[in-house]
Amino acid sequence: MENNRKLIITGIGKSNGGDVHLAKIEGMGKIEGDVNCTEFQVDGTGDLQGSLKAMKAAINGIVTVHGSLHANKFNLEGKLKVEGNMISENIRMNGMVTVKGNCESETFEANGRMQMEMLNAGQIKLSLQGASRIEEIGGEDIQIREQSSKGFGKWLQSALGPFSNKLNAGVIEGDQIYLENTMADMVRGGKVKIGPGCTIGNVEYKQSLDVHSSSKIIKHVQV
Repeated sequence: MENNRKLIITGIGKSNGGDVHLAKIEGMGKIEGDVNCTEFQVDGTGDLQGSLKAMKAAINGIVTVHGSLHANKFNLEGKLKVEGNMISENIRMNGMVTVKGNCESETFEANGRMQMEMLNAGQIKLSLQGASRIEEIGGEDIQIREQSSKGFGKWLQSALGPFSNKLNAGVIEGDQIYLENTMADMVRGGKVKIGPGCTIGNVEYKQSLDVHSSSKIIKHVQV
């Protein structure tokens, strides 16, 4: 039998978690426990004390997930913090994201600031708005570009402090790689293109390497 139960918080309130069809926060809400749902929606501020499993999740606001986040399709406009891992087939983000664990997806498209231990996705498109740190990045097609200040989302326009559109990374590994404004210890790839504003320690490439005149590579080798 289909679960038609709904968990809806409007205004300021809190609720227990559980298995529901729809979990929705409009305003400021706290959910105590895990949530397993078909659809998860937040328009405001949400604090999820457990983990989230959803077919589809859409956040417009500020959300903290104290466990892990699993969603087939995930959209963010705002600020997200995940204490555990984040796993989804399709991720689209615009804002500030912190994932204490690993982030895995088939397609990952983000504009903003990212703080993660590991990002692993088939297709990665990251537009930098502010300073980001991702220790390990792995994928098939990786594109990391600087976003102009006029393209800042509303969540980044309101953030305090000067913007330094840079990505700091340990290892970046993929089949096709394009980087801008990236500082990395190691880049490994098939076809590697280093765009403007990069400082890379070591590059290992199989097919081709193209380096912009404004970027610096300490060491490179074809393998």
